[in-house]
Amino acid sequence: MKRVIDRTISPTISATRPLTTLIVGQAISALMALIYGKLTALYIPPAEWGDYSLLVAAMTLLHGFLVTPTNQSFKTALARFPRRQVIRFYSRILLLIYLTVVLTAALLAGLYYQNSVFGLVWLAAFGQVIYQLGNDYLNVSGQHRRYVLIQIAYAISNVLTLFVFVVGFNQQTSTGVWQSMALLNSLFSILAYWHLDQASRTAEFLSEAVTDLVELSQAYKQYVGPLLSLAFWGWVINYADRYLIRLYLADAGVGQYVMGYSLGSKLLILVAPFLTFLSPKILSLRATGQPSASANPLLLRYLAQYVLLAGTGCFLFYLGREWIGELLLSNRYRAAFPIGPIVAIGYLFLTSIHLLEVKWYAFGQTRLVLWHNIAGAVLNVTFTSLLIPRLGILGAALATLAGFAGQFLLAIWLFLSARYNGYETLPPDTLTLRSL
Repeated sequence: MKRVIDRTISPTISATRPLTTLIVGQAISALMALIYGKLTALYIPPAEWGDYSLLVAAMTLLHGFLVTPTNQSFKTALARFPRRQVIRFYSRILLLIYLTVVLTAALLAGLYYQNSVFGLVWLAAFGQVIYQLGNDYLNVSGQHRRYVLIQIAYAISNVLTLFVFVVGFNQQTSTGVWQSMALLNSLFSILAYWHLDQASRTAEFLSEAVTDLVELSQAYKQYVGPLLSLAFWGWVINYADRYLIRLYLADAGVGQYVMGYSLGSKLLILVAPFLTFLSPKILSLRATGQPSASANPLLLRYLAQYVLLAGTGCFLFYLGREWIGELLLSNRYRAAFPIGPIVAIGYLFLTSIHLLEVKWYAFGQTRLVLWHNIAGAVLNVTFTSLLIPRLGILGAALATLAGFAGQFLLAIWLFLSARYNGYETLPPDTLTLRSL
């Protein structure tokens, strides 16, 4: 196996420039995201935005089961196997998934609802996964400058395509939003495919290709298996509340909540540079045979920095919630103004968990990720079911905060537990619900 590892990507990161580069890129992307949110608040009615958000939630459930685990496995495989075979192997898997299961689901949904929007949803999702695969490769291989430039171009193009369809073509419906997403993701998937193809062609051809392919297949099955159940629980945590709101309210209520939720969830923008910067470093520890505990000092140091930065942002957001709501949304979404700060505090806990998960994904300890996600899902659904009938969308926001806080307490306990910080990684093929 040593012979194979020597020919894989060896993530090497400078200690000074990459994080700054990533933060600058993320800041520009954040500005574009705020402009995007303002455009939707001005031109998309709450009922249409609610309809769009419910469709996103349904798509995310299918995407989470089939695609997200594959993408996670792709990043880990790049640190263990020759890149030529990794790129080709995972590209074929994703192509198979989208041309069979996802396409069939889109066709059946389109026929059942007699709505062509599901074709746009499929095209947007397919383009997104290829784009993400290309970005993951650039990140793991340490090409941060190119990664950031593409990220900025995507964010700017996202705003421009929305403006063209919603304002220029007057498509102020959920279909108009899907049209812009389908065009955007299709264009950037072509760029990502070109990068992956170039990387595959320039990689050294390995004589032990057949052996490595068998190893890749086994590693993929072992890694992805436990993440399939994780996908369900993760979806419950992040999207089930939209359907509970619709149960008690209407599409407009979902639209109001999702618009406020989107403001609060912008903390994902703050944590993204840290995740992008830390992932290759932690993967390099795995590749050199270090114990999982060796990642703790680095992750805890950056976690403290992140909590200080994001916590300050949450406090300022709460103080200026009315002004920020007026600036970034519109009067038709006034009910969403108090939702943002509450969700932001909840996301402070959730994004902190994401930093801890870098170690677990890198070292194959996905059972720990599954555990805290099950706990988070149970807490979230319990609080949501209790609070929405009494407090409406405000109750949903408070349930999000309480659920993420409880989930973080369990995650930090698992992260620091001596039982899960040795040389031995947890056997991926046993990471199922039965192991609980």
